[in-house]
Amino acid sequence: MLDGAHENLREAIRRFSYRENHAEPFTLASGKKSPYYFDLKQTLLQPEYLNLVGRIMVSLIAQHYSGSLVAAGLTLGADPVIYATAMAARAQALQVFPAIVRKEAKDHGTGRRIEMVQGLPTQTPCVLIDDVVTTGSSTLKALEAMRAAGFSVRHAFAVLDRNEGGREALAAQGVTLIPIFTLDDFREN
Repeated sequence: MLDGAHENLREAIRRFSYRENHAEPFTLASGKKSPYYFDLKQTLLQPEYLNLVGRIMVSLIAQHYSGSLVAAGLTLGADPVIYATAMAARAQALQVFPAIVRKEAKDHGTGRRIEMVQGLPTQTPCVLIDDVVTTGSSTLKALEAMRAAGFSVRHAFAVLDRNEGGREALAAQGVTLIPIFTLDDFREN
């Protein structure tokens, strides 16, 4: 995939973002304990690897969509991936409009829950994007917001699926999760 980009990204995540500790499990954002921990921001905040993520995401999305689409995700984890995807899409036959979803609507200004180009037709295909999917709760919050705004969503794309129920939770809502990697691509034990 993309002349070694996939393997380069996997090695960068392994080097900068992945930790495994069976003796003292990590507490995840979901509250679960796990011996496997990914701090993807340590990889995604490096321009070289952020560029790789964007290019790989575009190649995955292009297998299912062409033309214009909205890429939505819950702030903050999804933000760099969405922006990288939008920028990488410019070199392809895709036009990706970012949509950043807040956990709650702002209590000032416009009061928006979703920051995106105003006036995009709700018929524009919408995909969800996230960095890490564990239980799927963040991606499901973005899904709820985008559906409430009138968009149809059939696919979610993630850098990593931890294989802890997120795929199934999304499938129950009619959304197929397509990750670049799964936990199995990194586990040592």
